[in-house]
Amino acid sequence: MRADLNLFTVFEAIYCEGNITKAAVVLNLSQPAVSHSLNKLRQQFDDPLFVRQGNEMRPTSVAKNVAADVREALHQLQVCLQQSKQFEPATSTKEFNIAIHSSIEAMLLPPLMTNIRAESPSINIKSIHRARRTELENKLASGDIDLALDILVPVSDNILHTQLDQNDLVVVSRSQHHSIKDNLDLPTYLALEHVVSSSRSTGQGIEDFFLGRYSVHRKIALRCQHTLAAIRVIAASDMLLTLPKNAALMYQKMLDIEIYPLPIELPNIDMHMYWHVNVDEDPANKWLRNKAIISI
Repeated sequence: MRADLNLFTVFEAIYCEGNITKAAVVLNLSQPAVSHSLNKLRQQFDDPLFVRQGNEMRPTSVAKNVAADVREALHQLQVCLQQSKQFEPATSTKEFNIAIHSSIEAMLLPPLMTNIRAESPSINIKSIHRARRTELENKLASGDIDLALDILVPVSDNILHTQLDQNDLVVVSRSQHHSIKDNLDLPTYLALEHVVSSSRSTGQGIEDFFLGRYSVHRKIALRCQHTLAAIRVIAASDMLLTLPKNAALMYQKMLDIEIYPLPIELPNIDMHMYWHVNVDEDPANKWLRNKAIISI
């Protein structure tokens, strides 16, 4: 049987007031409406629940037995409603799921976690594979993903987004590469083998899409899942890796690599943050979005 929570609000009011008329005033309902609800409760419990004695409605033993549980349940519902409109980072134990483009995960997560931990010691972050463009809206709508950080992609009006960063694409090679002198030219770029870092098993990299517009193509020798793995490969080989400049500068502090401008003009890579319109005013999601913004 499906319980009508409004009936238990009526039960609580009658129990506290001891009078149907007074309960109606407290609930801002008519007396017949309260009496009707009481009759429904009596049917569900198969008990009178309240017995008239003079001007008062005295609870039966069944009503006395369930009163504490009803009161606690209504209290918990009220707390739930209040918490849905509030968010206390310092005490929250919430876990957020963020779909992050692999090229910026290593760059974003350290400052993001530092900013989160400074205010919220018990909040957890789960960084997951970027969602496919065809799945992005559904995953944000269902709550499987709280935020997505990815390049600019077409989305419907149900998905809100804002630009987080704008980056040039650069080329990374090992230090003292024998085929590269002072600058990397296009013939050398196309002649050497390349590594592609992508969480997707198939499909072009964004740079290949734009290179195709110039009717030129590069040689892909390795496709791997993580940018750090790709960086380590090129640091120990003659292969090249193309990635956003900010990420390249971060990895240059860790490994002996060189960074070169792309030898062909390609558009900047705009990194955007995506969220569903349903959580636009959600305090927890707004807080997380702010942390992501200040972490870039």
